[in-house]
Amino acid sequence: MINNVNILVVDDTADCRLMLRAMLEDDYCVTEVASGDMCLIEVAKAIPDLILLDVNMPGISGYEVCVNLRKMYQSESLPIIFVSALDSFEERLAGYEAGADDYIVKPVEPEILFAKVAHCLAQRQIMSAAKASATEAMSVAMEAMTVSSELGQVVQFIKDVQSIKDAQGVGHGIINILSSFGINSVARVDTGSVAYIGCNEESIEAEVLTRFVVHHERILSVGIRTVIRDPHIVLLIKDMPLDDENRCGRFRDHLAVLMDIANAQLANIKSRNMMLEQRQQIFTQVISVAEQQIKKTTTRLFEHDKNSQGIMHGMVSELEGMLFGLGLEEDQEKKLMALADQTSLQLQETQGQTQVVSGELGAILESLYDFFNTLNEPSKGDLS
Repeated sequence: MINNVNILVVDDTADCRLMLRAMLEDDYCVTEVASGDMCLIEVAKAIPDLILLDVNMPGISGYEVCVNLRKMYQSESLPIIFVSALDSFEERLAGYEAGADDYIVKPVEPEILFAKVAHCLAQRQIMSAAKASATEAMSVAMEAMTVSSELGQVVQFIKDVQSIKDAQGVGHGIINILSSFGINSVARVDTGSVAYIGCNEESIEAEVLTRFVVHHERILSVGIRTVIRDPHIVLLIKDMPLDDENRCGRFRDHLAVLMDIANAQLANIKSRNMMLEQRQQIFTQVISVAEQQIKKTTTRLFEHDKNSQGIMHGMVSELEGMLFGLGLEEDQEKKLMALADQTSLQLQETQGQTQVVSGELGAILESLYDFFNTLNEPSKGDLS
C-alpha cells in the first residue's frame, strides 16, 4: 500500500461501494459508509487522506456534506472527489462550488480513478509540505525576533549598569531583566556589606545563596533551579525553562554575560567604597591634627596677649612710682605717662587682632568639616 493512505468511500449504493473498494484496496486502505451523516461522523473520528463522495444520497446530499467538511478546520484542505452519474456542466460546477477537488462520472473507469486519486493525493502532499515549511519559517522568524529582543535588553542592561553606584541597584537590575525574560530569581550581592535582593535575609533562599558563596562549583543545577556564583554576586534561578531546550540554552548564554557585567560593576563599587573610606580616614586624621594645632596656636596667642598686658600694666605702675623720685618737671612727667598709656592702648589693639586671627583659624576648620561631609555622599559623583 502507498504509505498507508486512507480513502473513505461514501455512497448509498452497496454495489458502487464494492466496485470502488475492489479497484482501490490493493493500493490503499479503504473505508466505506452509506450516507452523508455517517461520513461526517467518520471524519470527526479520524481525518482520511481522501474522500470519494456520491452526490445523490438519502438525507443530506454529497454537496451538503462537502460544504460542511470545508467549514471544519480539520478537513478544510481534505481532498474530495465527487463520484456521480450526473455529467452535466451544471452538476460539475455545483461540485466545484461546494468545494470538491475533482469530479468522476459513473460508471468509473479505473485509469481515470487512479489518475485523479493520485493527482489529488500528490497535491495534498505538496500543500502539506508548503504549510509545514511556512509554519517552520514562521517559527524561525518568531524565535529570531525573540532572540533579538532579548539581546537588546541585555545590551541595555550593560549600558544602564555603568551608571549604578550602589550594590543593591545592580542586584535589582539583574533581577528585573531576568523577570522580563519570564524567569524568577533572587540574588546576594557583596561589596564589603551583604544585601539580599528578592528575598528576606532569614529565608531559605537566602540560606542557599549564603552557602553557595564558598561552594567549589561556579554553577550548580538541581531540577529547574540553578545557582550561579561570581566573587561579588550569587544568583538563584528558581524556574529554568528545561522543557524548551533552545530557550534554556539562550538564557544560559544571557546569564553568563549578565553575571560578568554585574560582577564587574560590583567590583568597581567595592573599589570606589574602599577609596572613599581611605580618603575619609586620611581626612579625619588631617582634621584631627588641624584641630589640635589650631587649639594650641589660639591658646598661645591669648597667653601672649595676657602676658604682654600684665607686663605693660606692671611697667606703668612701676613708672608712676618712680616718677616722684626722678625730680622731673611736671610737663616731663605728663609726656612720659602719656607715652606709657599710648603703648598700653596699642597692646590692647593687638589683643583684638589676636581674636580676629583666632576666628579665621576657626573658619578654616569649619571649611574642612564641610568638605569632609561631602565625602559621605559618593553617589553624587565619581571619585577622581
